[in-house]
Amino acid sequence: MEWGVWQPVYLDIVRRLALNVEADRNATALLTSLLRNIDPAPILSRLRSRIHDHVVVVCGAGPSLERHLRETTRMPELEGAVYVAADGAATAFLEQDQNCDVLVTDLDGNSGDLKRIVQNGALPIVHAHGDNMDRVKQFVPTLREALGSTQVEPTDRAFLWGGFTDGDRACHIALHYVPRCIVLAGMDFGTMVGRWSKPDRAFHYRADDRKRIKLEIARELVSALLAETDVPYTQLR
Repeated sequence: MEWGVWQPVYLDIVRRLALNVEADRNATALLTSLLRNIDPAPILSRLRSRIHDHVVVVCGAGPSLERHLRETTRMPELEGAVYVAADGAATAFLEQDQNCDVLVTDLDGNSGDLKRIVQNGALPIVHAHGDNMDRVKQFVPTLREALGSTQVEPTDRAFLWGGFTDGDRACHIALHYVPRCIVLAGMDFGTMVGRWSKPDRAFHYRADDRKRIKLEIARELVSALLAETDVPYTQLR
């Protein structure tokens, strides 16, 4: 994603959520420094290989995820599919004794589960923004390898694929590498939030006003992305 294309989308999100642009830039600088000793080139190559021309299932952490994971594992046409988990969705995978291939996270989910899913082989893509710098400082140094992502101007270690929430950013990343087809699971844009989204939640919960705006932004971004792609897609209900 070119910054010039993404910038007006990002600035609209800044307006709607009163984000601190400088804080986002500072977070990107922090992430870049923490990833300085990790060469992203071979990891980017592996990411491309995992996704390009494969059937890809992108999993958000919405309330429907548990059911969708059970369904997708029974679909013959999805045998051998590549699974991309958005942040807390990693916990749902572990609860069903499943692994994912790629983890897209801003570190809101259960940190122990995020580490475990990476140890099980998921390729981590860690996102930095103004509100998660403490978690970035704690989590990134524990990783042997990782890719960084940003929502402001990219650097040589923090890449801009587009997207704002973990779920829609995971869609942007997957479609960037042109899968054979894409299936969207656990992508609920309603008023309920999946219990896996926050580590202190035992049950699905009602979104507050700010979260509802974020879900609306995610829905808009995913809808626009799917409208532009030639990749066949299915959104599970």
